[in-house]
Amino acid sequence: MSRPLSDADLARFKERVCDVAAALFAERGAENVSMRQIAAALEVSPMTPYRYFASREEILTAVRIRGFETFAARLEAAHADTPGDGTAKAVAMGRAYIGFALANAHTYRLMFGLTQQDDAADGPLGRAVARARATLSVIGDRLIARGIPEAEARATEGLIWSALHGAVGLELAGTMPPGSAQDTLTLLARTLGRAG
Repeated sequence: MSRPLSDADLARFKERVCDVAAALFAERGAENVSMRQIAAALEVSPMTPYRYFASREEILTAVRIRGFETFAARLEAAHADTPGDGTAKAVAMGRAYIGFALANAHTYRLMFGLTQQDDAADGPLGRAVARARATLSVIGDRLIARGIPEAEARATEGLIWSALHGAVGLELAGTMPPGSAQDTLTLLARTLGRAG
């Protein structure tokens, strides 16, 4: 007779499900992946994933929550652990952004390449999305503190985020060579430094 699963066993298996599902979702498109395919990739019976998740959509939500939480934590740590002025902190956050995206390409694409109904809701996914977005607002906050009008500061923040996201996406797609996102960050840092 097999022993009952501990909380740690359950958590580990759920992580495995999320890892496998993230790769399948990114490779085939989330809408083209079934619970049966996830089970096959895990080499378990077709019903096993249902013991942990009610649906494919619930797995997708779990993958995206985990991604947003890890992403936000890395950006927050880069900001908190970097001495110096706001530009140095912003550059460190940019490096953390690029590092996360390149190391977690499947999850990154799911985080920013699609939306779910709960993205803006007051639930676990909505809070994870909001936390990740808040980490990116420190650039605009810094510009506002330096006397730049809020509308301009937020537009600059959006421009920087868009440029970095675009460069990362192009590098992940192989359209731009390795190191292109870092080169873009270097240019953005010069622009941000001149803004002050």
